[in-house]
Amino acid sequence: MHSLQTRALGLLLAALMALTFGGWTSAPAEDPTDYIEVSTVDELVAAIGPNVTVTLQPGEYDLAAAATYGKDTGNPCCAWEAASENGFELHISNADGLTILGMGIHETTLLAEDRYANVLSFNGCQNVSVSSLTAGHSPAPGYCSGGVLQFLNCNGVLVDSCGLFGCGSMGVWAMNCGDVSIALTRIYECSDTAVYVDGCRNVQVLDCEIDHNGWKNEYPASCLFQAYGGDGFSVSDCNIHDNVAYLLLQCSYTRNARFVTDRVAYNTLQKAFVFNDVPAMVDGCAFHGNDLVTWYGDEYGENVLYARDAAGKELFADDLIAMKLRNVTTDAVTGVPVQEPAEVPAGGEITVKTIDEFLAAIGPDRTIVLDGDNFCLADAANYGSVGGTYYRWEECYDGPQLVIFNLSGLTIRGAEADGATTLTATPRYANVMSFTYCDNVTVSGLTLGHTEGPSECSGAVLNFESCSDISLDGCRLYGCGTLGVDASNGTVLNLKDCEIYDCSIGGVVLYGVSDATFENCRIHDVPSPAISLYDTREVMWN
Repeated sequence: MHSLQTRALGLLLAALMALTFGGWTSAPAEDPTDYIEVSTVDELVAAIGPNVTVTLQPGEYDLAAAATYGKDTGNPCCAWEAASENGFELHISNADGLTILGMGIHETTLLAEDRYANVLSFNGCQNVSVSSLTAGHSPAPGYCSGGVLQFLNCNGVLVDSCGLFGCGSMGVWAMNCGDVSIALTRIYECSDTAVYVDGCRNVQVLDCEIDHNGWKNEYPASCLFQAYGGDGFSVSDCNIHDNVAYLLLQCSYTRNARFVTDRVAYNTLQKAFVFNDVPAMVDGCAFHGNDLVTWYGDEYGENVLYARDAAGKELFADDLIAMKLRNVTTDAVTGVPVQEPAEVPAGGEITVKTIDEFLAAIGPDRTIVLDGDNFCLADAANYGSVGGTYYRWEECYDGPQLVIFNLSGLTIRGAEADGATTLTATPRYANVMSFTYCDNVTVSGLTLGHTEGPSECSGAVLNFESCSDISLDGCRLYGCGTLGVDASNGTVLNLKDCEIYDCSIGGVVLYGVSDATFENCRIHDVPSPAISLYDTREVMWN
C-alpha cells in the first residue's frame, strides 16, 4: 500500500474527484469560502458550517471534553444527540461543502468517549470530507457498538488519508448516500465491519489498508465489507491483511459491485464471498496465506452465487486460488438491468390491474391506483430477484419482502375507498410493505396483511424506517402480522379512519418518531398494549 503521508493533499483531492466508476463521475465540491484553524474541541464545534474548511492543529481532540457536551452547541449545523444513557455523539447537518482537515494521521486525533456513540455523524450533507487525521474511541474496557464515521443521506463524501480505529464497531458506515470515496485510509481494530453501506450509490474504497479488525473481542468481525441494496460498490487496490471475520465481502441486492486488484493475505475467514441476488465482479486479486473455510456461501444456506471475472466467467475456488495481482481497468459491470418506473401520464395517476403493473409503477411524484380484488406480492414475475429503481426485494428467513426506498410524493390507493382491494405477502417473517428513506407517502383505501397460513407471523404489515410525512387513510391492517404499523426514526405519521386487528404482538409500535396523530382509528383483537411508544413525542389520539 502507498504511504498515507507521501501525496500532497491538493493533488489527491483533485485526482479523487476526477475518478469515474461504471459511468458515474464524482463532481468536485465547491471551493470553501472560509478557512478556520482550531486547536480545541470547543473551537471545532463552533467552526462547523457550510463551505468551511476547518483545520485541526496537531493534538488530541476529546469530544466528551467539549464545554457544550450533551447541551445546546449554539451552532445550528451541529448538535449533541444521545447515544446512550450518559453519552452523546456529534451530529452534523446543514453543512454542505464542509471539510474537516487534520495535520496528518500521526499528528491529529479525534476521539469519542461513549462506547455507543459514533465519533462523527453527518446527516443530509453535500460535498463533505474528512481528511488527514485519526479518529476512534478513547481507550477503555468493553465493547463498542458505535462506529467511527457515519454518513446518512449525504452526497459527495470523501474520507481521505485517515486512520479509523476501534474499538468502534464500523470504520465507515453510510446509509442512503451517493458518490462516496474512501481513499488512502487505514481501518483497523474495528469489532464488526470495516466499511458498511446500505442503499448507497457509487461507493469506492480505494488504496486502503484494512487490518487487525475483529481481534479485540470474543467473536470475529461479522464482515469486512458489506453492501446492501445499492448500486455501485467498489473495493480496489486495497491491502487486506491480518483480520478475523466471518466474511470478507457480502453484497446483498447490490448491483455493479467489484472487488478488484486487492491483496488479501493472512486473514482468518469463515467464508470469502456471499452474494444475494446479483454476484460481484472479482478480478486481478492476490489471495495468499488465508485461513479460509470456504470461498463461497449463502446467508441462508442455499442458492450460492459465484463471482465473475471481468470477462463474465464464473469463478470457482481453483480460479480464485490461481488469480494473480493485476490492474483491472475494465468498465465491465455485473449488474442486471433494473426495472425503471413507468412514465406518469397526465394527471400523475397510474391505474394498475396486476402485481407486476403495480411494481412497474413504483416511483416518485405519482398516484398508483390498484384496481382489483387481490394483489399478492408472491405472484410477481421478478419476485425475490432484481427489483426496480425505487424498490428492492429483501430476503427474510422464509422469503423476500418488498422494500420501497428513496422516493418522495408516492400515493398508493385502492380503486374503491372501502378497502375492497387487498395487498398480501406470503412469507411469515416478511413485512407486507416496508418504506425506508421516503417522504410524503400516502397509503389509502387498502386492506393489507399476510396470506392465511398455518403458523404465526413475525413480520409486520407496514414498516417505516427513517421516513417523514406518512399518511395512512382508510386502511385495514390485519394479522397474522405481528404489528399493523412498525415505524422508527421518522417525523409526521398520520393514521385516519384505519382499522388494525388480529395482530400477534400489538397494533402500533413507534420508536424515535415525532408528531404522530391517530384520528378515528379502531385497534382491536390485539394483545395489550395496543400502542407502544419509545422515545416518541408529540402524539395525539383523537
